[in-house]
Amino acid sequence: MQFSDLFKIVKQKKILHTTHINPDCDGIASIYWGINVFGGDYYIPKITLRTTKGLVKKLNLSDNQKKDFTDYDFVFIYDTEMKEHVNFIPKNKPYVLFDHHHMRDKEFIKNSLFSYISESSANVVNLYELSREFNIVLNDYVLFSFAIALYTDTIMFKTARKQEFVYFSKFLTNHRFEDITDTIYSEEINWKKFKKCLNKLEIIQLNNLNIGISDFESENIYYSFIESLFDVITLDVLIGILPQGLKIHMKKKHIQKIYHKLLIPLQKELNIKRFQGFWHNFFDYKKILEKLKEYDNS
Repeated sequence: MQFSDLFKIVKQKKILHTTHINPDCDGIASIYWGINVFGGDYYIPKITLRTTKGLVKKLNLSDNQKKDFTDYDFVFIYDTEMKEHVNFIPKNKPYVLFDHHHMRDKEFIKNSLFSYISESSANVVNLYELSREFNIVLNDYVLFSFAIALYTDTIMFKTARKQEFVYFSKFLTNHRFEDITDTIYSEEINWKKFKKCLNKLEIIQLNNLNIGISDFESENIYYSFIESLFDVITLDVLIGILPQGLKIHMKKKHIQKIYHKLLIPLQKELNIKRFQGFWHNFFDYKKILEKLKEYDNS
């Protein structure tokens, strides 16, 4: 099926737009695109991320809706092609996928009514290109949400290259950069909890790596640390101990040698479930440190 055929198939049908559990800004901006392009209703899973809450508020959306999923003819799924990430959708419900990750759940993709999947820095990049190809005009709010999605999905530009900044300039239109930070940081963090993680922070040097280790009571505190201090105090790796398990952040230049070469094999060896960046129910960070002793910095 072609994208142009999709409009004919869903015409006068009940559409529900949704995204993965624990949604991020890329998923929300994608839903907003879908509502504007195809019409229909939306369902946003429960939000925990501070940045996502800010964007949802800006777009006048809500994650407090209760939906009867059986009442819809089609479900449009954004920013994931993993069935387990949208396990709230009933079986046998026709669905459409728009995603930017590597095609991991091939069976789920195969069974979709239509899929548009291309690896990129954010799903909104794909949706923007798709809109251009089919002469779909995007309003200012959609483009602004795209700017926020691209900014956050590149970890506040930490992984961005020239191409991402070109897209960002198109998305930002007449807005100021401060409009983005005012949106995603509109909800205050708990300062006592943030100070607590700083007080517990331990920094060790191992194989010319500066490694930070601390307890974080929530993802919001963890990401606030990354966004504000990770580079300032010259860390290479941050091991966060959260209620769900360990979460590891590192400089992009270390991804291949550390994450792919050392940590993924360790994760498989220990049979640890990794979901949305968490090593679920695993807290023994010393095993991570032991593995990092094998890091080759040459």
